Order: sequence, then C-alpha cells, then structure tokens
Amino acid sequence: MKLFLTFVFGLIPIGILRKILLKSLGHKISFKSKIGINVWFVKTIELDDYASVGYFNFIKLDSLNMETDSFIKNFNLLKGPFTVKLGTKSGISNQNKIRRAASPVSYGTASLQLGYNSFVVSNHFLDLTKSIYIGNNSIIAGIRTQLWTHGYYHSNEGENRIRIDGEINIKDNVYVGSSCIFNPGIKVGSAIHIGAGSVISKDLVEQGMYVSQKLRHIENDLDKIKLKLNKVVDFEVVEDVYIKE
Repeated sequence: MKLFLTFVFGLIPIGILRKILLKSLGHKISFKSKIGINVWFVKTIELDDYASVGYFNFIKLDSLNMETDSFIKNFNLLKGPFTVKLGTKSGISNQNKIRRAASPVSYGTASLQLGYNSFVVSNHFLDLTKSIYIGNNSIIAGIRTQLWTHGYYHSNEGENRIRIDGEINIKDNVYVGSSCIFNPGIKVGSAIHIGAGSVISKDLVEQGMYVSQKLRHIENDLDKIKLKLNKVVDFEVVEDVYIKE
C-alpha cells in the first residue's frame, strides 16, 4: 500500500501538497527540497534541504537518499532492487538509464553512491548488477558512457558459459569523457582523466591521462578464467556466476 500511495502522491500537481502527502507516508522530505511530477515506486525516500528531483523521471528503487543540494534532473530511468545515495552537491542530469534485474538474475544487494560534488551527466547507461561507487569531485561527462558490472565468458565450443560480476569503484577527482565503456570489477584511482571513447578493461592506478588501448589478443580458455575467480554459491541464481574482485 505504501508503494502504491507513493506512486499516486508523486503525481499530485501541487508541489507543497506532494511533499505533505509523501511525508505522511513516512518519507523524510525537507520542505526546502523540490520535487516535480514523477513516477515513484520507492520504499524509502530521504531528501535533505535544497535537494531536488525534476520532472518525468521513473524511479523504482529500494531507497533514495539525497543530501543537501544534490539533484536528479529530468527523464531519467532508475529501476531495480538497489539503493541510491547522492552526496552533497552531487547529481544525475538528464536521460540516464540506471538498471538492475530482479532475483534470481541478480542476487544480494547493490548500491549506486556518488560522493561530494560528483556528477553523472546526460544519456549514460549504468548497470547495477553489482554496486557502483563514485568518489568526490568526479564526473561521468559527455554522453553515452556505459558502466557494466556484469559480463560473460564462453567456452570455446558448446553452450557452456559463465557470468562474471564485479563492482566498479571510481575514486576522487576523476574525469570520464564521452562514450567510454567500463568492464566489470574495475577500480579507478584518484586524479585520473580518461579520454573519450576509451574501453577500461583493467584497473587504473597511476595518476594522469588514459586513452583507449589498441585491440590485442587474449587467450580464450574458460577453465583458466574460472580459476582466477570466485563462484557465487550462497545465492540461488539462474546461471553460473563468478565474482571479479
């Protein structure tokens, strides 16, 4: 019933009334925040002073926590069993797709977290099969960057394949240019710039500028790949899943 009423109250055309009705359901919403007309299916909403959510977003989450001066702008899709926490002055701009499949495709918990003054700009895709953490003063800039927290590895013959999951962790003062692709399990250290069109397939540690690597050959052997990973055994999932750490 709370989810249904949250959906209904989110469509109320009068802003102050939207806040009052959402607060009546137990959501923690500052009267100094701003909320447009959106589709909400969220168990817990917490909006601090001057946090703002624009218009025509579809937000179906476990929880949304927005600190002071954080924002979600317009026409975003945030859908799946995960949590979102936006730090002070951080935000998600327009037309982003942030998704996670339900169990038994996904398992356990996942979270999207942005630190202080960090941004996901417009028209990006974030896969939340596992968590994505972005530190302070970092930006996913431009358009069409993809952050993938799962992928697949096939055997050389037949139907055998495994899924490989891994969190993405981006530290402080990181700039990501347009149309970059992040593979699962990637860690990016602080004070790193990533040029447009780059494919990030390994951890970036040393400070400085990175651009896309040349295409290279890697031996494809599923059994050897399995030895480097940890199999998920504590959850019922629909396929063989391994964790990249």
